[in-house]
Amino acid sequence: MKPRCNHRQLQAIGKGFPYHNPMKNLLELYPIAAGKVVPPVAIILGSPWPVTQLVGALGGMETTCFQLDLYQAARLREKLAQENVVAEVVASADLWDLPAKFRTAIFLSTAHSDYELKLDMVEQGFHILELGGRFITFSEYKRDTTFAKLHKKVFGKCSEAPRNSLGNVFWSEKTGEQPRRRHQIEFHAKNRDGASMNIVSWPGTFSYGRMDEGSRAMLEVAEVKPGDRILDLGCGNGSVGCLISAAAGPTGQVVFVDSNARAVKLAEINAAANGVPNPEFLATDKLGDLKPVSFDAVLANPPYYANSEVGRLFIDTAREVLKPGGRFYFVTKMPVQTIPEIVETFGDVETIENRGYTVVSGSA
Repeated sequence: MKPRCNHRQLQAIGKGFPYHNPMKNLLELYPIAAGKVVPPVAIILGSPWPVTQLVGALGGMETTCFQLDLYQAARLREKLAQENVVAEVVASADLWDLPAKFRTAIFLSTAHSDYELKLDMVEQGFHILELGGRFITFSEYKRDTTFAKLHKKVFGKCSEAPRNSLGNVFWSEKTGEQPRRRHQIEFHAKNRDGASMNIVSWPGTFSYGRMDEGSRAMLEVAEVKPGDRILDLGCGNGSVGCLISAAAGPTGQVVFVDSNARAVKLAEINAAANGVPNPEFLATDKLGDLKPVSFDAVLANPPYYANSEVGRLFIDTAREVLKPGGRFYFVTKMPVQTIPEIVETFGDVETIENRGYTVVSGSA
């Protein structure tokens, strides 16, 4: 059966945090801080349209836009081209991968973004500024009590605009140097009777600080044989691929795939630390890059906050890349929506209720 999804047009496959909130008041907030903006400028995160609007408002200043997710980065490049405004777009695991050359760093924070990621971006943003450079946060949350504390924690001081109904603006200056501080939480996890593994997690990736229960549910059901080649689809920090690798043994292989650059870097770290044999890593938002008919098993735990097309993409991709007789495992909390799509693609499927989740499996 041919897939219905166009790999080039679908949204992010990664397990980073979503940035879908539009920050629709950004252009009204920007004049509050416009006089404080000096090039070169770094814009940190944000959805493609508000970032594009901000680049336009900067009026041709040298600008670099940072994203964690390759899909977000690709859509931002498209939007910039459509609006005929120019900025460099960089997708990377860490903001501090950028050179410390910026006079201004602007962080676009939506109301529901994760606190740990906010702190991480403010602290990493410190390190891309020159001495005397300014870090500016635009928050659409009208009663924001977070960023003044975060700015003071990292920069020592914080100024903020008078509160208004559109949101808040905060700014601080870099007056000295300080060591880098990596925010991470490590946890232990095991699959069935296998050995416990140590997993490192960073903010901005799926299941920060803990083993996801949906992943546990899928791992306890998945059947993998020695020598199998396995695809960890939307790998996040790589915990699923690391834990299932024990069943594939030294002759097996796990391929870790995600659109979130930070997730893939974490998967590399965790695979190396836990001795995963023969791993491969692919950071991409185009699953058509995967070789067809090349896997014995595909494990997928899609992000539930995302559009249902992500789940559809995972299902179609699994059908394309599985060898004849290969096994597909998909964990969901939305079985009524998901099972008909898997049946349409794989035919007969098996469903198992485990840990409050439904694990659906099918064979190619």
